[in-house]
Amino acid sequence: MTSKRFICLAAMMFNLNIVFGQEAAQLQTAPPQTALPAVVMRISPEEAVDLAIKNNLSLERQRVGTDTKRRASANSWNKFLPAVNLSGGANINSQNSNVTGDFSTPGMNKQTQDTSSTVFQGQIQLQLALNFALFEAMNYLKMDYDTGLLSLEQAKLQMERDVRKSYFNIMLLDEQVKQLQESLQNAEEQAASARSQYQAGRQPELNYLQARVSVETMRPNIDQALNGLRLAKSNFAMTLGLPLDTDFELFLPIEHISYLPIDAKEFTRQAKNNNPDINVQKQQLRALQSQRKAQFYQKMTPNLSLGWTNGFSSNDSNVNVDTNLGKTKQNQNTASSSSTFTLGLSWALNSLLPFSPDAQSIMDLDDNIKTLSIALAQAEQGMELDVTNKVYSLEQIRSNIEAQRSTAELAMRSYNETLTAYNNGLQSLLQVHQANTQLNNARLNLYQQESNYLQGLIDLEYSIGAPFGSLMMRTE
Repeated sequence: MTSKRFICLAAMMFNLNIVFGQEAAQLQTAPPQTALPAVVMRISPEEAVDLAIKNNLSLERQRVGTDTKRRASANSWNKFLPAVNLSGGANINSQNSNVTGDFSTPGMNKQTQDTSSTVFQGQIQLQLALNFALFEAMNYLKMDYDTGLLSLEQAKLQMERDVRKSYFNIMLLDEQVKQLQESLQNAEEQAASARSQYQAGRQPELNYLQARVSVETMRPNIDQALNGLRLAKSNFAMTLGLPLDTDFELFLPIEHISYLPIDAKEFTRQAKNNNPDINVQKQQLRALQSQRKAQFYQKMTPNLSLGWTNGFSSNDSNVNVDTNLGKTKQNQNTASSSSTFTLGLSWALNSLLPFSPDAQSIMDLDDNIKTLSIALAQAEQGMELDVTNKVYSLEQIRSNIEAQRSTAELAMRSYNETLTAYNNGLQSLLQVHQANTQLNNARLNLYQQESNYLQGLIDLEYSIGAPFGSLMMRTE
């Protein structure tokens, strides 16, 4: 019985050694673990815009400045609060005197007198200075806050414009990489075919060498395109407030664009009223005019001052008299108060002189207003020219797209016919490679023109103040 148990135990140990040995061998021969692939973020243009507006640091800094202006405008009424001053004090006096001599009353030849007094004083004073400038200053703070809101909205629109354009630019770079990689794959297949034909004696070695040169020539271009794509994605991630190594999957198709009729005059009219840059400049001009009024009222008009003062005092005195006849004690409390109301009017007449510093500062503001008005007029003229150029550019790109689409179709036919002729021994491998390169270039040029058209629409939408996407017509 014991021997059977020993045999069973030995068998179990043998089996365990085999299992552990197999597992150890598997661990030794197992390939090393590779790093996990980077997480790819699938994102639409609208989601990218939301992230940029939420996380971008430059916009956050501008929000802080706008909040400061909002608080100043909301509390502009505090200029009418009077200045309140409260003061008080106490004085404590004590005096001791001894008198000896012959007094008229018999027995009174000595007198001691202790005198102490405590005086409390206090005063409350209210002062208020009134001027027409106070009312205009409230209006200026409100206009300054409105300017801050328009500037923040302008920054948001610029951010949305740049994010949407970057979105299409990344898609263009990604398509460029795909086309180059497809060309490389075709070139490698052609090189493999040329090698087989060379080894079979049907093609000279030169064809194979030319195919290998074409393959190796493409690799640096692909590396350069990949680096450009990575850099564009890193900049895009920084704008969105994401880690720089974030990878993106952009899925908005831009093929099969349907075009809108574009009217330069209509868009120019819209831009005069809705262009964000023009609106900010107009508001800045209004705020500067309000600032000029406030400064004029402050320095060129009389100032009214109101004041009220209320003072009070309390005197508590004690007199102790010690004589030969005995001790006497006297207490006296007195209190008084007074109120004073003052009304004053002042006018700095030297400010009325045209060569005074105050008058010169107002003239400087007048010059600033004229300068800003001229700059606004120039900006409006430049905006009209810019909108017109954008419209003409879009029309030109549209013509280029139609021509490039025809070129891509012809390049496709040329490649197919060249490949058929090569398979029949009528064309060389170099000619097939050239036809393939022409086809990929035609496709990439078409894609680039379509991307340029959409980015041009984004610029035009910003210029005329239209919602982004309102001019972009596309079919899924």
